[in-house]
Amino acid sequence: MKKFVLLNFLLLILVSCENGEKTQVLVLPTIHGAHETNENYTYGDLLELVKAYDPDVIGVEIRPEDFDMESDSLDLFYPLEMIMVRDSFPGMVRGIDYYSESTKNMRVSREMFSDTTSEMYRIKRIMQDMRLDSAFVAKYEATDLPKIQEKQREIALTYSAEELLKGEYDSITGRQYKIEDSLFNNSLYAAYPVFNNQRDLQITLKALELVEEYPGNKILILVGANHRNRLMDSLEKREVHVVNDLSFRSVQNHL
Repeated sequence: MKKFVLLNFLLLILVSCENGEKTQVLVLPTIHGAHETNENYTYGDLLELVKAYDPDVIGVEIRPEDFDMESDSLDLFYPLEMIMVRDSFPGMVRGIDYYSESTKNMRVSREMFSDTTSEMYRIKRIMQDMRLDSAFVAKYEATDLPKIQEKQREIALTYSAEELLKGEYDSITGRQYKIEDSLFNNSLYAAYPVFNNQRDLQITLKALELVEEYPGNKILILVGANHRNRLMDSLEKREVHVVNDLSFRSVQNHL
């Protein structure tokens, strides 16, 4: 409860820019490995969009604890596009990802996910167990979740960045989370959505901290498409200009 109060407090105090100029925020969804095969939204497209937007600061899906690690080590745990942007725009990028309180200030490692006493191992084991639980799988398949995930996959493999910004994926993901909250509630696997919800909340808080720190500036937040809907809900309540299209790209091309 205290964390949600903190979020509401941040939403009240963010973006008090003395010169009246509103902060401009683009939350650009990424599609992780699908950038390799989606011809409409490649890794190259993503880097070109970042350059065209010309942000003052960029938040990426890498934990602050791991941000300075070598690229070949980060590649084991983080999406390639996040590492590419960190390396392509040095000095402009900040890490906003989060795992858990128990792993805070700990560098990511294979041991973090294999140590049977760690929270990350527990979450990994929960995911494995629920896939092997035939009764739970039957309940899962009786919901709309399989159709939702198939649609998410279709979008990730075919949509351009412009199309992803229109909000269809965000709406589908919001529906997914509501169904999952109900399905997992009071089950053996209830910790799974709790973990996801907490991670989304902390990513949102870290992104909002960037908005507070850079009032009146252009801010770019790169997150996997599944994290975008909750972040957008929070930003749209604020006095910021939330960018929902790529019109800036054509302006850049005419400079």
